[in-house]
Amino acid sequence: MTFGDNLTAEALRTGQRVTRASAPPGIVRLAITLPDGATQHFERPTTGGCADWRATELEGPGSGFIFDEPITAEWGRGLDSIAATAS
Repeated sequence: MTFGDNLTAEALRTGQRVTRASAPPGIVRLAITLPDGATQHFERPTTGGCADWRATELEGPGSGFIFDEPITAEWGRGLDSIAATAS
């Protein structure tokens, strides 16, 4: 399991809300709100598939981190499912 997979697993397991966040053209961006109020972002190209997701930024109350961590297709499938229904 990669670091990106760990970030994804934690967000999917504990996330309280998922929204499709604004992104530049050609990018799908999900924002998952975590129990502590932080928001974990995930991105992939619009034409990409489940193996193209990346864990990007984590916005937290009073802090934040920038990631660019790949996510394996196994965990990307979950994000694809959510992206198809998130608003």
